[in-house]
Amino acid sequence: MQTFLNLNTDDKNILISNENSLAIKLLENKYKFSIIVGPKKSGKTILANKFLDINGANIIDNIPSNLNFKNNTFLDLNKLPFNEEPFFHFLQYFITNDIGLTIFTTSDPHQVDSKSLLIPDTLSRLKSFNIASIENPKDDLLFKLIEKFLKFKSISVSGDIIRGIMAYIGRTYIDAYDASETINYLLYQNNHNINLSLIRQHYEQL
Repeated sequence: MQTFLNLNTDDKNILISNENSLAIKLLENKYKFSIIVGPKKSGKTILANKFLDINGANIIDNIPSNLNFKNNTFLDLNKLPFNEEPFFHFLQYFITNDIGLTIFTTSDPHQVDSKSLLIPDTLSRLKSFNIASIENPKDDLLFKLIEKFLKFKSISVSGDIIRGIMAYIGRTYIDAYDASETINYLLYQNNHNINLSLIRQHYEQL
């Protein structure tokens, strides 16, 4: 039985799921150069913020033109600008000065065609980093995610409703969020009542 990363709390305790355990272990090991790759809404920013103090890091969400870093840095940037020269110089700055850099992103450097890069050395730098991925949610985590997103909206429904909607959705973090939005919508449209028939009708009409 696994525990889960709580995506909707200010609590500093990190709950681990099978899907994010490798990323968490990478952060716990405090490697100097690391990349956490994960889908949108997979909790990358929450992980970054939770590990700031543990890693003695600062966090940024862009590539600054003025490179004047002294401490371990977390870059939280959804899509990496592989073909932009400032990004290459940014990476080179940290490597040359032996300053820790951890990147949180959806961009997997192992999935990039090096021939499409204007600056191929950028890719070689990134591939020297320790890399861990956050995987898309399997059924157990998907259920917990929908439940948590609903709780965030102050909505409580039975487990049967959540399992019912899971039959119609994909297995991504965004699908889990959208499912909570759908439940919220159906409750609003049906005087706060919801059942499996309403869910089926909703998805059959899409």
